[in-house]
Amino acid sequence: MASRVFALLIGIDDYKSGRIWNLEACAHDAQRMKQWLMQDLQVPKENIALLLNQEGTKRRIEDTFMSHLVNNPAIAKGDALIVYFAGHGSTLRAPPDWCEGKLGSVQVLCPYDHDTKGPEGRVAGISDRSLLAMLAELSLIKGDNITLILDCCFPKAQLGSSARDRRFVRYTPTLKATPEDLFLGLWRGAVGRSFRGEFGFFQDDCQSHVLLAACRPGEKALEWKEGGKFTSELLTVKDVLPLHQMKYSELSEHLAKGLTHIQQHPVCVGRRKDRVFLNGVPFVADASLVPVNGEKDRLRLEMGAMHGVVEGTEFSVHDHNRFGSINPSLDSFRVYEVHPTWSLARRKSMNKPAGRGSWARITRWNSRTPFRVYVKRTCSSILRRLFVRNKNSEAELDGIPVKEGLNIVQVETSAKADMSVGVHTRDVRVQNLDHLVPPTAHPLIRIEKDRSRSGVILSEAARFHMHLHRTNPAKPFHESLGMEIFRVDPHTQRRVGPNMLVDGTAAISHSEGARYAVVLHNHSDTDLWPYLAYMDSNGVDIQLLYHPQPSHPIPPLRKRSYLDIG
Repeated sequence: MASRVFALLIGIDDYKSGRIWNLEACAHDAQRMKQWLMQDLQVPKENIALLLNQEGTKRRIEDTFMSHLVNNPAIAKGDALIVYFAGHGSTLRAPPDWCEGKLGSVQVLCPYDHDTKGPEGRVAGISDRSLLAMLAELSLIKGDNITLILDCCFPKAQLGSSARDRRFVRYTPTLKATPEDLFLGLWRGAVGRSFRGEFGFFQDDCQSHVLLAACRPGEKALEWKEGGKFTSELLTVKDVLPLHQMKYSELSEHLAKGLTHIQQHPVCVGRRKDRVFLNGVPFVADASLVPVNGEKDRLRLEMGAMHGVVEGTEFSVHDHNRFGSINPSLDSFRVYEVHPTWSLARRKSMNKPAGRGSWARITRWNSRTPFRVYVKRTCSSILRRLFVRNKNSEAELDGIPVKEGLNIVQVETSAKADMSVGVHTRDVRVQNLDHLVPPTAHPLIRIEKDRSRSGVILSEAARFHMHLHRTNPAKPFHESLGMEIFRVDPHTQRRVGPNMLVDGTAAISHSEGARYAVVLHNHSDTDLWPYLAYMDSNGVDIQLLYHPQPSHPIPPLRKRSYLDIG
């Protein structure tokens, strides 16, 4: 499923001007935010624009804001958009006619070239008035699901000149740029737009976005070598609190609790601050979690023999079924009775306190079918055997973690293998060699070298193999079921041409916009509840194309009848 999250992340430690004190952890914070988005929220790399240090000039930030967010055709209205800035904040005296109401200081974000001469005059940062106008334009085109995160500050009192006063504070005085430079660098969309300048970035009635700021106006945003205090707390909180049901205002309160000891109070402002974080967009349902119900020590799992569950299959129970939100295991169960579509399980240990959850994840399939893997000898694997010792307690296959219960067996030759694996310096290369898969569907797949991701791919391949080879020895419907595949006219929904499935094989060439229908025939005297799955050997992926509605009392495939799917 494509992620509906897009982000512009900016982290600036090193400044062009020698008058600005450099910071230590802003670029690292932006990279940590990117890692969180990619790993926890599964945001693709191409959905994230990252500008670090000299990349973060005023012009480059504004241009990337337009190209990556405003004019990005991949973004639909309502997608979750994040603008994150870690670096220095600053203030300048407001020029005449700058804003409505009381004239005071102008809050600005300091890009890499802040307070230096540029083609349009001296760079006076990205002002509050400019950025709010940019976000207003973005919200008109892409919707108001926008989060602005600022890890910088605008303190009331000027900092001292000593290293002790300045070193860990994300603020710098602006020494050369003048109030007139603010007008020269003003965003074109802000001209003629009303603006309440006395509140700066902290506009509580703002409708375009929600602001999460590192501290109140007038306070100091602190950092240490490990990262900004605010960003570090945010990345800590996401590992202990369920973000999928957390409102912005509640998140801000939790962040404040973790920073009270340093007198830094995070702030959340905007009319949508009582909305769930990112409007819940990234926290989609996780298909690997299935419903369970029952008593405390015995549960009914809504998976059975048709899903690969056998006696001894084990699963953990969880509170919810959402991606990207902390969801620890509450208890463990082992299946003792298996039915076609459901199973019964008991708690693995009666000595531990019982945990109650409504969702289950399989932790051990207890597969009877061996999955044979051939490990290719590469320079990387030879060096690892010579010099690297496994410090982990878990089983490994040439450095790739192996999940127990999948019956993965290493073999000596590729001729005996269902899959080959080659661990190289920069990537892991896998190839499906299963004899039930046509030779044309044996592409070499390259995976970015990542221990956890490689382990997931190996586990998914073993699960694919398990389902591919599962059969019912009794063959209760042998020669009683049939299947046909037809091409369908997308306008009339009528079949076009003959049955494409001949002797168990259908040759289907890719065609843009083509549609197909599957017809299941039941020649038996028994009503059936059929399930239709697509198994993609190229990516060892399994997709359920059709399943009957559980609430429907009548079997969809009646005896001596057929079912048209698609």
